[in-house]
Amino acid sequence: MTPNERLDQLEPLMADSLQKIDRLIEGQSKLMDLALKTESQVGITAKGLGNLTLSSQRQYEELKAEIKEGNETIMQYLKEKLP
Repeated sequence: MTPNERLDQLEPLMADSLQKIDRLIEGQSKLMDLALKTESQVGITAKGLGNLTLSSQRQYEELKAEIKEGNETIMQYLKEKLP
């Protein structure tokens, strides 16, 4: 077999292999982009959840203080009105 005949046999195999490698690289790139977008979305979600938790805690503490103040006002009123 001459070198040219051997090259003719190898060229289609190399072309096919290179095409598959290119597709794998493209697929990896898409996966990387998706992973980065997902990570970004998870970060945004986690930050939002953290902010919501802090806001809820603040509101709970404010409500608790208002209830305590209201109870004290009611108790004071009752003490003044009842013998």
